[in-house]
Amino acid sequence: MAEIRGERVSFSRDEIVPLHELPSAQTEDPIIVHCPAPRSRVKRTCKIVALFLLLVLLACGSAIFAIEGGAVDSTLSARAQAALNDAIGPRYAATVGSTVLRFDSSLRLALEARDVDIVEKASGEHFSRAGAMRIAIDPLALIAGRVSIKHIEADAISIDMAHLPSGDPVPLSQVRVDAMPAILEQAFQRLDEANGLIERTGTDSMTISGIDLVFPAAPGEKPLTLVVDGLVVTRSEQSVIEVKGEVSLDGRPAQLTATANAVNGVASSLSAKLTGLDATPFLLQRMENGAPREGLTGSLDLDLSAVRARENSEPRISAVLRQSPGEFYFDGVAQEFSGAEINVAYDFAKNSIEILKSQARFGPTSLPITGAVVDLNRLDPNETRPGYGLDLLVSGGVAAAENSTEEPTRFDLKAGGRYLSAARELQVDDMLVSSPRGTMAGSLMIRFGEQSPEISFGARLPSMEVTGVKQLWPFWMARNPRTWVAENMFGGTVTNGSIAVFIPAGRMHGPGIPLELDEDELRISFDIADARLDLPGHIPPLRDITGHFDLKGEALNVSVANARSYFPSGRGVTVDGGTFAIASTYTKPLMADLAVKVSGSADALTELANFQPINALKGTGFKPEDFAGGAKADIKARFGLISNQNPPKPTWNAHLNLDDVDLLPELSGRRFGGLTGTFDVDTEAARLTVKGTVDDVPADIKLVEPVGTASKVQRERVIKATLNDEQRERLAPGLSDIVEGTIAAELTWLDEHRQAVALDLTRATLSVPWLGWTKGSGIGATAKFELSSEGSRADVRNFDLKGDGFGARGNLTLVDDGLTAAEFSRVRLSPADDYSVAVKRAKGAYDISISGAVADIRPVITRLKADNGGNKDDAGRATIRAKLDRMIGFGDESLSNVSLLFSVRDGEVSSADFSGVTGSGQAVVSEMSRGNTISITSGDAGAVARFMDLYNNMRGGLLNLRLRAQQGGAWGGSIDVRSFSLVNESRLQSMVSTPVGKDGRSLNSAVKRDIDVSSAKFQRGFARLVYRNGSLAVDNGVVRGEQIGATFQGVLRDAGGNMGMTGTFMPAYGLNRLFAELPLIGIFLGNGTDRGLLGITFKLEGPFDTPKLTVNPLSLIAPGVFRQIFEFQ
Repeated sequence: MAEIRGERVSFSRDEIVPLHELPSAQTEDPIIVHCPAPRSRVKRTCKIVALFLLLVLLACGSAIFAIEGGAVDSTLSARAQAALNDAIGPRYAATVGSTVLRFDSSLRLALEARDVDIVEKASGEHFSRAGAMRIAIDPLALIAGRVSIKHIEADAISIDMAHLPSGDPVPLSQVRVDAMPAILEQAFQRLDEANGLIERTGTDSMTISGIDLVFPAAPGEKPLTLVVDGLVVTRSEQSVIEVKGEVSLDGRPAQLTATANAVNGVASSLSAKLTGLDATPFLLQRMENGAPREGLTGSLDLDLSAVRARENSEPRISAVLRQSPGEFYFDGVAQEFSGAEINVAYDFAKNSIEILKSQARFGPTSLPITGAVVDLNRLDPNETRPGYGLDLLVSGGVAAAENSTEEPTRFDLKAGGRYLSAARELQVDDMLVSSPRGTMAGSLMIRFGEQSPEISFGARLPSMEVTGVKQLWPFWMARNPRTWVAENMFGGTVTNGSIAVFIPAGRMHGPGIPLELDEDELRISFDIADARLDLPGHIPPLRDITGHFDLKGEALNVSVANARSYFPSGRGVTVDGGTFAIASTYTKPLMADLAVKVSGSADALTELANFQPINALKGTGFKPEDFAGGAKADIKARFGLISNQNPPKPTWNAHLNLDDVDLLPELSGRRFGGLTGTFDVDTEAARLTVKGTVDDVPADIKLVEPVGTASKVQRERVIKATLNDEQRERLAPGLSDIVEGTIAAELTWLDEHRQAVALDLTRATLSVPWLGWTKGSGIGATAKFELSSEGSRADVRNFDLKGDGFGARGNLTLVDDGLTAAEFSRVRLSPADDYSVAVKRAKGAYDISISGAVADIRPVITRLKADNGGNKDDAGRATIRAKLDRMIGFGDESLSNVSLLFSVRDGEVSSADFSGVTGSGQAVVSEMSRGNTISITSGDAGAVARFMDLYNNMRGGLLNLRLRAQQGGAWGGSIDVRSFSLVNESRLQSMVSTPVGKDGRSLNSAVKRDIDVSSAKFQRGFARLVYRNGSLAVDNGVVRGEQIGATFQGVLRDAGGNMGMTGTFMPAYGLNRLFAELPLIGIFLGNGTDRGLLGITFKLEGPFDTPKLTVNPLSLIAPGVFRQIFEFQ
């Protein structure tokens, strides 16, 4: 310390170091030295003031902190909830989520209540919910002891209107029109009270947003929600209160503005305007599926203006209601609504509500409306019943049906009546519609009750044009008949019209159940004259109609007394009567029944039946121009009227009575004419049943043609006729070789080329020429077959011939010149037959093949025997082949294992090969050698003779027959039969026993013994044969036996079936012929080779089966060569 000097040391500002930065202050336990400044009085005063201010600020800050920090929120919530419960009464319970006290941005004290719920105690349902409610209070006014509410806000408030307590509605009978002035004054008084409250509280504005009002809805339907958003209420210094904001109904916004003016604190006028409010939820009822049923769609604009009664102003109230375009629904049916403007004002002098000049538009229909509503006793002082007098006038209205192409109808309507409010009954006794097209007078009564109202309406139409009826018919009354009349009736006049509608109370059952009136509830009828009626599809309209329209409930019926119909083709028909009926206008699909009686030309009637939806000729191949003549028709049809309802396919039938009608085109190559009968057509087939001609042949005709590709009816064409040969050839050519004479024929069409033929052959002759079989006239027989023709060719298939003991089944082919082919699977021309036949014709030659078990060829043999050789039809070529197990001939003879090949060319035999076995087991063989020589050999000549019905008395014998063809179709040759016998030959017995000569001696007497010829045996028989032109001649014939012998010559059988034979019969031929063998004198004693000493000459002449025998008695006594003197020539 001693080293420190006491001189003064000065330091600059930069050299001064703070003490806490000195090294001594950096130690672990530094010593800090504070040197306080000297104190003064001013500073002390300032500190006191600052301390006070600090305390005030701390108090304010603490209050603000307490408010903003929520220190008082719980207390406020409890107090607010208790106060709210006291205010709403015992029915409801209130809960407050929280109550907050804060300062807003304008430093106003803001009280906010959050999550306020009001619940109905009994049900537990929420009545309302509030998200937040705020009140801004002026804090300075509050400090001064005044409560000044500067602003009110409400947000997120939801109120369920269904839980509001319900009160008794004001009876309409107590509401009078002349009470309007008092009601208006009360409304202004309420405005005065509200204005006074606003002034006292100092409230300058109010903002409401997010308020949801939930209105109750029917079960299963969505509740209706009204949302108030951005609604601002302000008050100006001139005491004008303005309201502006947005109101949304089910999410569709509308603008609301209102102004209330006051003079000296008293409300003087009020105006309000609501723009764009969607009124559909209030005005439209819907069905259970959500579809519209009744009411109106669209938005609503409302202008309301009211002036208070004052010393210098008269009271006034009026409203303008504007409805935007939309749809008007009644019972689920929509009608275009083009908008409306309704002007309403109250007449304080008349105490009536006046409907000023207004207008409503429904599409092209326009209704200028005026009217009035007044208390009923002001019209009639003696009237004691409460109610209103009503008056409605439409002047210069325009009515036009929707989508109508006709000129609209101008009309006036005047209606006057009353509404009895206590009885809830509307009475319109005087209703008159007048227009240039006619007049209508009517009345209306509606009685309201707990159920749907009772409605009674009646009207008379003395005379009105059809156009006027269509335009003035309300769209909701009998809408389906109205639609049909509007679309299908034109022109003409309605007379004697009447309308009667009665709907009992409770008859309208509500949404989802259509109003379907029965015949006791809806009746509309009127007569029609000179009108046009359009028919469904492409059917031409009926014109110049005289008829009657009748609607009873669901049943519509239009009866037509007479009318005309004209077609685009120029044809036309006359309607002699008919009906158009809809059995049920309520049923879907909507079906109609049409029945008309028409007359005219056949082509016109068929054209009428061919229009859609009938299409009677569709698929039949016929056209209207195919018919010529006169006819009458009954046409009936049932069809749907509305295509988008997917109706079933039309059903119909047309019945035509034809009178001498010609069918111009040919059917299957046939000409049909002179048709008189019926022609029926329906959805399945066209059926013609007439008498007429087919190819100029009288016949009964039945034709059936399917209609459409889906028809299951088979095409049918049946022709019945009795035909002679000429007529038969027209209808079934090519049968002349088989049938001759009158037949009853039935021809049935099978397809375009085939027809079934059924023949009654009783009166005809039936032949099988190549088998030699014939059925005579009078013998019952029928034949059925299928005949197909193409050009000159005719095919007979499934030929089935049936008769008593005969029949055949097979197929044939014919051309213009006769049979070309035939195949019979079974032939039975006699009871024993069982074989088949095939015939082919090629290049003029027939090839016939026969096969089977048994064939009775006796008809063939008979034909061969009867053939005189002069039939030129046999010329040509033919070949017969046969393979049969057994062949039956005459004389109970038959051949087995038969094989035959027989050919003829140009009438000359070219082949004749035959083989078979007789019943005795002997073979029969025939063959043709060198092309012109036939050799026949058999070990049983008698069986062959009996088989061929040539001779029945021969037994046994070895046959050798050789024939050689000669010029001109002749045959010549010889026959040699050995070792045979003749049994029971009556002609031999006649020769030996017949007395001859003057002495009456017989050959038996000459030889002095009875010559036994009952069974004559012969060693040999020989003769030369010539066959020419159907005649068989014998020459150098001789037979030699042990007992008798004979020589013969002549014609055995000529073309006429007669015999002319001569010869010599010689008894004891074994001894008698020895004289002829003697040398030299044998020539004289034996009369030549193979002749005896004694003999008798004879002659056989006459029919072959019963010839006459003649003998020369002198020849018996002339021996040997001298007998030639007495021989027959």
